[in-house]
Amino acid sequence: MPSNCQLLLFIILILVPKSIFLELSHASSGETLVSDWRPIKILSDTKVVDAAKFAVARHNFEAKTRLIFDDLVDGEVKSHSGTDYNLTIAARDDGDTDYDDTSRIYVAIVSHRQFQEFMHLDSFRGPV
Repeated sequence: MPSNCQLLLFIILILVPKSIFLELSHASSGETLVSDWRPIKILSDTKVVDAAKFAVARHNFEAKTRLIFDDLVDGEVKSHSGTDYNLTIAARDDGDTDYDDTSRIYVAIVSHRQFQEFMHLDSFRGPV
């Protein structure tokens, strides 16, 4: 019958490396356990405002709408091989006579690859 020391040694040598290996396999597969989105502290930063205006303009082009950018309400940023913005945007619809002139809230995700000077609208939802 194994002693307590032998049992403890077995646990340390067999089970601990296995759990470390599983954690490493999650990290290498690109999965994250915690979101790496961070709040944007300065919403008036020109890069962030440009990304928000790009989102509205690109959505207008793709969806054949006539939204007018009003304000950047909130946002989060994630950096990796570029910068991703998760933006909450206030915009009003200039093309629909049924709408009044009040702003509505939209949510957009924009990818910006600085090394390629490239922006891409990943999603645009709203009004929310």
